[in-house]
Amino acid sequence: MKPFFKFPPRPTLPAPLALPFQLIPGAVHSTVLTTALNVLFAGRIQQSGEFDFLRDQVLAIRVRDAKVEYRFRYAGPAGFVPGQSDQPPDLTISGAIYDFLALATRREDSDTLFFNRRVVMEGDTALGLELKNVLDAMDPEALGQPLPSLLQAANQCLAAYERLSHSDSPTP
Repeated sequence: MKPFFKFPPRPTLPAPLALPFQLIPGAVHSTVLTTALNVLFAGRIQQSGEFDFLRDQVLAIRVRDAKVEYRFRYAGPAGFVPGQSDQPPDLTISGAIYDFLALATRREDSDTLFFNRRVVMEGDTALGLELKNVLDAMDPEALGQPLPSLLQAANQCLAAYERLSHSDSPTP
């Protein structure tokens, strides 16, 4: 029997749910992201110099299905700061929200997502590769709360979706 509705293997954010994100100015999105990054990486920013390779490089993250772009740069001990919309990004990373969540939760390998062009880097790809390597080497548990709890919740949501999307397949 053919199912009434079939879930796509990788969901995208429906346009009605993306609309509220689009109504918020890009500067607000970028400020929220940089505030979260500064809290999350506070110890690494102040002590290790781990992000020095990003100093004054403008990064853009585009969430395609939400039609949102975050622009920011690393300003040394001041941490991450929002980028101006008139500053061209040195590196742009784009993907669907599902793919960014799969990347963050390590549910899917970053190389697989990049090679399958589900997450795309444009611009200074050497900078992007270095950023990918730094992030891949980090232990989310070591970053402290609330990140592990948020990643666990995201992972559970992705797992639930995957169960639903596979449950409409006929059993042999």
